[in-house]
Amino acid sequence: MPRIGSHCSAAGGPAHAVHEAIALGLDCVQVFTANQRQWNPKSLGAAEIHAWFEALKIAGWSNPEDHRIVSHNSYLVNLANPDATARNRSLALQRRELERCEQLGIRLCVMHPGAHLGAARKPGDPNALGAQPTSDEQEGLRRIARSMDTLHAELRGIKVITCLENTVGSGTNLGYRFKDLARIRDMVREPERIAFCIDTCHAVAAGHHMDTPASAKATVHDMIAALGEHSIKVFHLNDSTGDCGSRKDRHAHIGAGTCGSSAFAAILRRRAWARTPMILETPKEGSCKGQPWDVVNAAKLRAIARPAKRAARSLAGIVLVLGMLLVLPACKTRTLQEIRGETPSPTITETLQAGKPSVEEAVTIEKARAKIDRGDYEAALSMFQDVLRENPKLPDAWVGVGDAHASLKEWTEAETAYANATTLDNGNFEAHFGRGKAQQVLNRLIDAIRSYHRALLIRPEDFDANLNMATAYLQLDQPQSSITYAEKAVKLKPDSGTARINLGVAYERAGRAADAVAQYETAAELMEPTPQLLINLLNAYAQSKRYREAVNAAGLLVRIAPTANSWERLGWACFRQGDFPRSLESYRESVRVDPQHWPGWNGVGVNMLNSWLQGGRKDSAQAEQATAAFRKSLQINPEQVKVQKLLQTYKVGP
Repeated sequence: MPRIGSHCSAAGGPAHAVHEAIALGLDCVQVFTANQRQWNPKSLGAAEIHAWFEALKIAGWSNPEDHRIVSHNSYLVNLANPDATARNRSLALQRRELERCEQLGIRLCVMHPGAHLGAARKPGDPNALGAQPTSDEQEGLRRIARSMDTLHAELRGIKVITCLENTVGSGTNLGYRFKDLARIRDMVREPERIAFCIDTCHAVAAGHHMDTPASAKATVHDMIAALGEHSIKVFHLNDSTGDCGSRKDRHAHIGAGTCGSSAFAAILRRRAWARTPMILETPKEGSCKGQPWDVVNAAKLRAIARPAKRAARSLAGIVLVLGMLLVLPACKTRTLQEIRGETPSPTITETLQAGKPSVEEAVTIEKARAKIDRGDYEAALSMFQDVLRENPKLPDAWVGVGDAHASLKEWTEAETAYANATTLDNGNFEAHFGRGKAQQVLNRLIDAIRSYHRALLIRPEDFDANLNMATAYLQLDQPQSSITYAEKAVKLKPDSGTARINLGVAYERAGRAADAVAQYETAAELMEPTPQLLINLLNAYAQSKRYREAVNAAGLLVRIAPTANSWERLGWACFRQGDFPRSLESYRESVRVDPQHWPGWNGVGVNMLNSWLQGGRKDSAQAEQATAAFRKSLQINPEQVKVQKLLQTYKVGP
């Protein structure tokens, strides 16, 4: 199957485009690496770059040569501009784009050729595609080629290839003829650094007929003859709202425009382009029967890519894959077929289409829900399974099974049930969210993130989904990605202490200690302070070098939870404040409460070592006490390289 992707939003950082593509089940993605409508977009920060490469790892797209990622340059760039000052401004903007691509490991950058700004092409000229370029067009093409030479000379060694995109030919825009794109490549000094992107909407709107198999085949032949089959590195698969030759750049959903399915089939079924990114730039507003439009349009393209003569074999493959999704042996939760006592041989319609419950089934489901609310989980589970035995195509019943198993802490069985529900109804928020929770508990964090992404595509304003997503990213040690969802959770529920703590942890791990303090302090006002909240707060205070406040937080900690760990934290805070007598006293209280608490023994040792050093190494008793404390700590936890090094470095004790 070809690689189907979409242009996804990079709002909040380019990593989010990758995460969205994963959630949508896409094979590749196109992104703006910066704001496409600004002449001076901000540079990428270290945290954004780190989050980007972490997102690529999650997606399995880390190999740049695999071309899973495509960049689209700024709409402001016009390298054909006859005004040298304006053209140089475009050159600077495009240079920064190519540098960002290199920084992010993106090998393909799509660029509109530009507009010559001279005499416009005559409206409705039926011979324009076959005509030679006008003098204004020729000069515009030369300016583009010279500009590319300048960029190539300034950016020696980078591996990014610029993919010139065909246009609809409106106004003075260049590139509506395939041969004109080829002319640019032929004029540059390093033609290997130029490739092409073909947009189906643009091609049809420019006058290339593709609405029949014969015309589509002829147009693809013209593309290949002009550009070379392997030089076309990217496709934009968009339908067109305008008629052929209309010169209107208006994208439509697949099958809802004038391109015709033959246009997409001629491209999708060509073996040479099997690994070429096929990017959707179709409208995203709203949804189609609860499904995101990208999911719907991608499914249409995949269906077109499958020739009719292979339909029978494909049916068996689909049934097999769906069966694998639904079956999980050794689980209490059974598959649809097992509940009915049948062999797994469903039809596509039977497997994909969710059923509606009868009045009686709806009443039973509601009663089972009430039993969950009362804590009678086993009875609820039995009722849900009774309903599914008669009608296994009820996603709400499968969600109920998942909820019952989750309440019983049977997370593997819960995940299977939620998976059944998502297979029947991919627009079911509760199914995706429940599946994410189960996967998170099972420590399948990447799978959990994907499930939460799908849930948030359905309900982007859901508090719990944003909060859980933030937590999952923290568990993966990706605080920068976590911040986006943690901030959204706080925005949705500003009075949630839990959300504030979550955001504080994300800020702290991202090195934003002052922001973390603000969130922890707010959380402490919203809820009764817990030991963990106070530990987080004193750590953040210490990172901000606010040691007096750290000591105060630690003092409150030992009052509400006088454990060995609490006393050790107080000793740690006092040491950093410079109150060494109180630090030693606190550490000694820590090991008095729990003689096996080795961090407390380390604190005693460090204090005694500090006293010995400050006293000019004269008091042997202090050295002996330091040695005894460190050795006690090593007896409890021998795997402490730093403590062993301290003993060797200072040679304290006998």
